Amino acid sequence: MPVSRAGYIAEKVCARASDYCRLIGATGADTLLDFHDARAILRPTDEGLHFRVEAQAFITFYGIRTLLQGSLSAITTFPGGAVEWHPGGSVPFDATQGGSENEQSWLGGR
Repeated sequence: MPVSRAGYIAEKVCARASDYCRLIGATGADTLLDFHDARAILRPTDEGLHFRVEAQAFITFYGIRTLLQGSLSAITTFPGGAVEWHPGGSVPFDATQGGSENEQSWLGGR
């Protein structure tokens, strides 16, 4: 998601999600939100804020995605009016950045 002050926005998203997380940790620039049976990774970059959500259950995945998206909407506005969500599958998080012509967007982003 293109946003200025990505690190600040990531901190605010984590603060809003903290009541729902089992643990919030950091590894380098990445912030990990552990939801017990799922997790979200937030990575601020020069281009904006990148998210990855991993969950065993479909409903849990969409619940976490909704929590993150709702937090973003409460904190800031962003260009284009929507967040773009792309399936990552088993692709490592680093490889999901930068985009691809073959990526599919999930409807209902931002």
